[in-house]
Amino acid sequence: MKSFYLGLKELYDFRNLIIVLAIKEVKIRYKSAVLGWVWSLLNPLLLMLIFTVIFSFIFPVGIEKFPVFLLCALFPWFFFSTSFSQTTTSIVENASLLKKASFPCEVIPLSIIGANLLNFVIALLLLFVFLLFSQSYPTWYWLYIPLIILLETIFVAGICFAAAALHTMFRDVKYAVELTLLVWFYATPIFYPLSFVPERIRPLFFFNPLGLFAGLYRDILLYGKCPDILVLGIITVIAFLSSVIGWLVFQRYKKFFVDVT
Repeated sequence: MKSFYLGLKELYDFRNLIIVLAIKEVKIRYKSAVLGWVWSLLNPLLLMLIFTVIFSFIFPVGIEKFPVFLLCALFPWFFFSTSFSQTTTSIVENASLLKKASFPCEVIPLSIIGANLLNFVIALLLLFVFLLFSQSYPTWYWLYIPLIILLETIFVAGICFAAAALHTMFRDVKYAVELTLLVWFYATPIFYPLSFVPERIRPLFFFNPLGLFAGLYRDILLYGKCPDILVLGIITVIAFLSSVIGWLVFQRYKKFFVDVT
């Protein structure tokens, strides 16, 4: 644990570089687009519009405020899945930079996560406005949202560290991640509530961190409820374990990065 703490301290010393690279990552993504960074606003806005039209007028679903129900889980999923897939190949793709870099290798995946976190926060801010139009008004429980975003970011970082490190040694990891995300998406109650799942297999869904995160966001934003403290405790432990295990895997293969990339 001492080495983990020292690793965190080192990354904290490079926090400004991580922020700069994250912003640069966002700029690069929209560099060739006419509208540029405006797309970071348009994408979630279009999703809100499309889901509202489809599930309110064309194919009504028997779930109250279904577009909001869906988006409360979909935006956190996008943050996770995009970060997972992009960071998996990040070390290999930045091999030339790492060979002459004077900063920790962890900065590369963290900057990508930071860029996706920025897009996620923008999407959530737009969702807050959408909630007001849907007559779901702010409560004091909304103050839990920054904590849940932090916990999800810590969880995501652990997963991404492990995937990025393993991909440098085993190039099949990229394809395994794509398949994992496909299965994980349908195993997460995004388009359906947990109550739709047969009772005999419902306990299995409590082992899915993304499902727990979706439930927390929905409880706070959609239902105006205090998040389940037990679930919050479980997700805190999961996030911590993910970060520690992911960091240990990254350190295990870190010394081979320059040779294998």
